[in-house]
Amino acid sequence: MALGTRSKLILAAVAVVGFLAAWQGIRFWLYHGYSIGERTGILRKVSVKGTPFCKYLEGELALQGTQIGGPAEIWGFSIDDHSDSNPLMNQLHDAERNGKRVTIRYRQDLKSWWRCTPHEYFVTGVIESNEGAMPAPTPPPSPPPAH
Repeated sequence: MALGTRSKLILAAVAVVGFLAAWQGIRFWLYHGYSIGERTGILRKVSVKGTPFCKYLEGELALQGTQIGGPAEIWGFSIDDHSDSNPLMNQLHDAERNGKRVTIRYRQDLKSWWRCTPHEYFVTGVIESNEGAMPAPTPPPSPPPAH
């Protein structure tokens, strides 16, 4: 059974599309979760940006530990799901409103052409600092038992 020119062209196109899909799948698998870590600072901004077809969350964290009197280092990040029903989104908004120091857990995904966000860092958790909070009172020691 011999294939005609048209069949060969269709098979070649399917092979190219299949190769590109496989390559992107492998690339996603390799680049997803490239690194994980934590950063501590004060949350400056949380906003949803983008065109109507491609919305993404953009956040800015002013990092602690920079030089005194110098400009703060700003770290940009995004989040996978920026809907209002996401509890992580509510934590980010609360941290921004409070202006307290927070530690953000993140995952770094290397650049992907299909993502709307310009950031490689995606927040996976928010830990609020207890800095400035009063410690819990400790109960007085109990007297030793009488004999």
